[in-house]
Amino acid sequence: MLRNTWSKRPIKIVHLGDSHIQIGYFSSQIRELLNSVGKLKGTGITFPYSLAKSVDGALYKSKASGRWVGDNLLSTKPKLELGVTGYSIKTTDSSSSISFQLKDLQLDFSEVKIWFNADSLSFQPNLGSDFDWKETVKGVGKLGYARFIRKNRASSIQLKLIKSDSLAQEFQLHGLELVSATTSSFEYHSLGVVGAQISHLIQHTKLWKEQLKLIGPDLVIFSYGTNEAYNGNFDAANYTKQVNRFFDELRLLLPSIAILVTSPPDTRSRNRIPHKQSKIVEAQSKLKSSFYDLNKVMGGFGSFQPWYENNYFLKDKLHLNKAGYQLQAKLFMIPFLSQLKPTTDVSALKSEMEASVKSISRRVVLKDTITKDSVVLEPVIPQKKQIQKALFHLVKKGDTFNSIAARYHVSVKSLIEKNRRVKSTAIQLGDRIRIK
Repeated sequence: MLRNTWSKRPIKIVHLGDSHIQIGYFSSQIRELLNSVGKLKGTGITFPYSLAKSVDGALYKSKASGRWVGDNLLSTKPKLELGVTGYSIKTTDSSSSISFQLKDLQLDFSEVKIWFNADSLSFQPNLGSDFDWKETVKGVGKLGYARFIRKNRASSIQLKLIKSDSLAQEFQLHGLELVSATTSSFEYHSLGVVGAQISHLIQHTKLWKEQLKLIGPDLVIFSYGTNEAYNGNFDAANYTKQVNRFFDELRLLLPSIAILVTSPPDTRSRNRIPHKQSKIVEAQSKLKSSFYDLNKVMGGFGSFQPWYENNYFLKDKLHLNKAGYQLQAKLFMIPFLSQLKPTTDVSALKSEMEASVKSISRRVVLKDTITKDSVVLEPVIPQKKQIQKALFHLVKKGDTFNSIAARYHVSVKSLIEKNRRVKSTAIQLGDRIRIK
């Protein structure tokens, strides 16, 4: 149980997902709240996304010299072997280098871990005179990390390569990690890939077992679903079978692991309706894992509108802005911290959320309980009972009970029960069909 682990050593968390995670606002707020109740052991694994033709995060700006090739798990057949980082870059030139310019010069860390393919074909990483090499830790296969102890405070980290063996031909980077020397309660790795579905992680990451084994997480959080919701080929039965099989493999690798799945937010990418949203949420709720229904907490299907009206979304209507992600993260962390350690005082956070959601409270669901596995999630913010307004549809030419049910995302059975006065086989133009 995670509660028992917390009393003995830092809890290690790996948070995987799509662009909502890579953007960093959601995970940064989680990181801030974890740090406020127990201190974090550094930054977790990060990646120079811009070198793989994506966007760098909030930690540093990166610039490479020499020729590097990048890839990520969206590739049908990745050119590089990938781990749970989801991205990787490789060079065959030992004179190549990367500069990481820190954005926060006061960032507190005493150690740097360089995650790379640490086999006999690899050049060795070197961080220059500001750092001392401590050791290189290798997994059962290719992947490993080199530990460097910080000697002097500097505004940047210079990664250079050394060809120490005649067999060495290349260097493949999987990320870097800044580690704090302070006593900590949490180790949190947040790794997202823009556009990713969980099937990409399962099918296109050959080194996921090696990397997770080296990290040794107590909890893995999977925050996918947005891209599946827009996938017209999404098959709930195949999805459930594939993901549960993956979770079984994960438990064989790490027998005491806790697994948590979060559902996607309600979105409208380029004004498109995510027709598979309800199916993906329902499928996620049936997985062999704990489940946090972010979609329901947000307000369910259609809740996008009040969030958008209250300036919590970007103009693309697919991604939230910083305030939106922070609000979602705080709603998530109230039940998470309360269940992880019941003695944690979340009263101030609850009061803040009660005030924040007033403008969207007609849609937001502030109480939801789903228990599975070794994590229990129960948002506990009280909510005044809302009076639900009736919704009707005026029948137009070509309308049927089936088409109306599909339009409003309700079942045909529900429509028939609410409209017993209307014969389902002969609805007429102008009939008022009650939806709810």
